[in-house]
Amino acid sequence: MKIEKNKLVSEEIIQKEIEIMNSFGERTTGSKGHQEFIAWLKNKLNDMGLQVYSDSYTFNRWEEKNRALLIGKEEIHVSSAYPYSGETDKNGVTGELMYTKNDNYSRAKGKIALIEIKTIKKLPIGLIMNKRDSFPDHIELTAGEGELVLTSVLKKPDLKKAREKGVKAVILVWNGVSDEKVENQYLPFTDEYLGIPAIWVNETEGKKVIAAAKRQEQGTVILEAKKQKNSLTESFYVTLEGKQKDETILINTHTDGMNAIEENGAIGILSMIRYLQSCQRERTLVFAFITGHFRLPVFKGTSQATSTWLTKHGEVWDGRAGNRKAVAGITVEHLGSMEWKEYPKGQYKATGKIQTEYTYIGNKKMGEIWKKAIKGRSLTRTVTLRGHNRFEFGESQPLFEAGIPVIGLIQMPDYLMVNSKNREMDKLNISLMKEQIESLIKATLIVDKTPGRLLGKSDGYSYLLGRTK
Repeated sequence: MKIEKNKLVSEEIIQKEIEIMNSFGERTTGSKGHQEFIAWLKNKLNDMGLQVYSDSYTFNRWEEKNRALLIGKEEIHVSSAYPYSGETDKNGVTGELMYTKNDNYSRAKGKIALIEIKTIKKLPIGLIMNKRDSFPDHIELTAGEGELVLTSVLKKPDLKKAREKGVKAVILVWNGVSDEKVENQYLPFTDEYLGIPAIWVNETEGKKVIAAAKRQEQGTVILEAKKQKNSLTESFYVTLEGKQKDETILINTHTDGMNAIEENGAIGILSMIRYLQSCQRERTLVFAFITGHFRLPVFKGTSQATSTWLTKHGEVWDGRAGNRKAVAGITVEHLGSMEWKEYPKGQYKATGKIQTEYTYIGNKKMGEIWKKAIKGRSLTRTVTLRGHNRFEFGESQPLFEAGIPVIGLIQMPDYLMVNSKNREMDKLNISLMKEQIESLIKATLIVDKTPGRLLGKSDGYSYLLGRTK
């Protein structure tokens, strides 16, 4: 499949659009920045002559405004707030610091609980991933990939129990990970509202707090937050019609995120649409821009936020009672990511490599298509995966679970959830992002020309211990 290079969007345009996205600030679900980004995207699509179909939702939103930790008069640096934990007034809550374990909140009643969270370093990667193939051939799964996200979810404190036991606030100390790496991490992002203020401190600051707790000193936790009932947000989609009106290809991403990488899939899809508009299409392409990835307790549905959209829009994919049938899906997430890792002496810095390009493949045929699509790239470090033990990271999972054969591109760098001032632009490679967009366009065109009987259905999950090499 040859691409007409002169029709591709330039790196300069991609860079400019990423900068515009960054200018809106953090884009947590329903936030001002998220709403502004959605409005900008819809205007861009309207300018392309496309009709935008939108679904509005309401939910109860929480947004951090200020965080601090004091021991006596000394201010202790807080690396991040625990999203949707709880809130205080501007004076915070004060109480004796009590070092405890996650299952023993009774002793911290009327006090501020202090808990260490040991970072998961040795989780067998084969429990959550199953490698299909790699390009080049020697690429293996990387142990510790996404370790902070996994740690925050698998080792998260039982804040509901802490609240029920009368704990005033909870301080969480990262253990076994560099201070720089945990700074401004929006983690975990999978909890419902919990009703008790909680904050994270890094390991260096944590040592100070632990020492103060052993001396039975008083601490003050401040976590001011805005709570908004019936906050508005929306998902939307556009279509490019093809010759076969009864078959579709779904192309999806989500619009909420924290930085230049999480989530830039919408920028990638804009570039895909610009190219694909000029192509002759056999099938109708449906481009879905999904909200709620950062509010999964509300929008999760069966797996990820796209499942909520799928439930409402069977007419474009499920093939029932005259509805169109989706013959394939392509998911676009976290483009242009460069790899940053911790070194033995605790430094957190660039490795010089591109971040492993994990790509979920629904079946053998989709794997063959993706291999053709990435051929000839100058920047390639691809591992294809099968959904495994009911894990499929990212918004391709709902398509996969619906039986739609997918290609789900999702790089997973350690800085995905970082809410930094520079939006992690120093870790984004625009040349890589452009190459990935070109691969996604190629994959779309190859899928479009492939008979449905050859595309098949998704294989379903594999189980037990997955292949890692």
